[in-house]
Amino acid sequence: MKNQIIKGTFILSAAGILTRMIGFYYRIFLSNTIGATGIGLYQMIFPMYGLCISFAVTGIQMAISKYVAAGYARKDYRGILQILKAGLSISLYLSIFISFVLSLFSGFIAGEIIGDVRCQHLLKLAAYAIPCCAIHGCIIGYFLGKSQTVIPAAAQLFEQISRVGVVYIIALLTAKEGEYLSPNAAMAGLFVGELVSTLICLCALGREVYSIKGLLKNIDSSDTASHKKSDIITETNYHKKILLLSYPITLSRVITSIIMSFEAVLILYCLKKYGLGHEESIRIYGVLTGMAMPFIFFPSTITGAISAMILPSVSESESAGDYVKIAKTTTTVVKYCFSIGIFFATLFYIYGYGIGTTLFHNTDAGTFISILSWLCPFMYLGSTLSSILNGLGHTKITFGVNLSVAFSKVAFIWLLIPVYGIKGYLWGLLISEILSAFLLLFFVKKYTHFKYDIRDCIVLPCFTTVLCVLPSIAVHYLLNSYFSAPLFTLCASICLAAGLFGFMLLKPNIT
Repeated sequence: MKNQIIKGTFILSAAGILTRMIGFYYRIFLSNTIGATGIGLYQMIFPMYGLCISFAVTGIQMAISKYVAAGYARKDYRGILQILKAGLSISLYLSIFISFVLSLFSGFIAGEIIGDVRCQHLLKLAAYAIPCCAIHGCIIGYFLGKSQTVIPAAAQLFEQISRVGVVYIIALLTAKEGEYLSPNAAMAGLFVGELVSTLICLCALGREVYSIKGLLKNIDSSDTASHKKSDIITETNYHKKILLLSYPITLSRVITSIIMSFEAVLILYCLKKYGLGHEESIRIYGVLTGMAMPFIFFPSTITGAISAMILPSVSESESAGDYVKIAKTTTTVVKYCFSIGIFFATLFYIYGYGIGTTLFHNTDAGTFISILSWLCPFMYLGSTLSSILNGLGHTKITFGVNLSVAFSKVAFIWLLIPVYGIKGYLWGLLISEILSAFLLLFFVKKYTHFKYDIRDCIVLPCFTTVLCVLPSIAVHYLLNSYFSAPLFTLCASICLAAGLFGFMLLKPNIT
């Protein structure tokens, strides 16, 4: 099982890193193609888009992953097909309904909820992508439950390539010199990317279903009867099982997405109370969410891969009653997530301003990256701890934690932004993520009894970070003295630090 987690994490991380690298180019390309205001409008619809996706697929995907892992552990192939069929049907019906509602009320949502009528066409275009997200989300949940990561990785990578390619072609054919492209082009790229990902997943699923049906034909009638009586799933209750497990996750994501949609509007309102104009507020929001945050989320590619693999692993171990393995796995995960978080917090704090000014030619982006760097240890750890709790079936706990943190963010926006501007939001975000991480750590400790060692989780990661970052700082100053190529200098310094850290991370005696 440990080898499966490592292999799966490596494949998902590799695909995620390539996807994020393409995404960085895409962000830079968009900032020059549709402008900061265009990025702001583009980002303003994503909380609403995320709300729709959360309602249609997020909880169902996790439920499929958990039950498929348990099904393969007990060789309940009939139950696996049933759980997949149930999840797909529920998710697809929900997504079609939500897509219709979003398109029908796009004008009202844009004008009255988001606060900018220019978002109406973006919302209509986003509605077309929702059924595609539902289909490939459920299929990805199946493959993750089976601990097969090649298809999810391929779908993720080709989705990003298709998205960037479409927008690039549109810009090449329609862009005029000195004018920004409409953000509608970015939404067209989003839809095509989701469509390509869905087609890849459907082709892979067809082969899987054919293979499972072949296995069922080889099982004699007595074995088939025993599988029908499996306590994992039955003909009469599989829809109910999915809904019972998924509804706390779905409700958590839906409420969080609603609050995020409200956050976007509230941030703009509070920035105006701080003294900024409407266009300047949108620009600041676009810089924060479209330029700075993607860099902070980049290392979560690795921790996200760990989260995706740990949920079915924990579910399978729980099904087998192996709680010792769960505790050991949790200890290892916490250790590595803290190490990754501390390293990237230091890296972004030191090089954040240079990243913003060199890549985006925007000093605000650099300032935001440096401030947000402190999120890294808590944000990366929190997502993995949530997956462990969900794998154990404690979805109501993650719901409660996420809800508490979401409301705390709203409170900080209301109280701090009118006084301190956007930096007040960044400080509030940091406090909220710290609260979330410690609450989740408390509950994971309670249910897994894993061993937490300050030396392994904090002291050694800090020492390792210093050993990796100091040489990169020396190289950065040295290259600056001899070359006038800030992009090359920045990339060389960051790559040196990341390479040293990657090497040390694989050495158990160091980290």
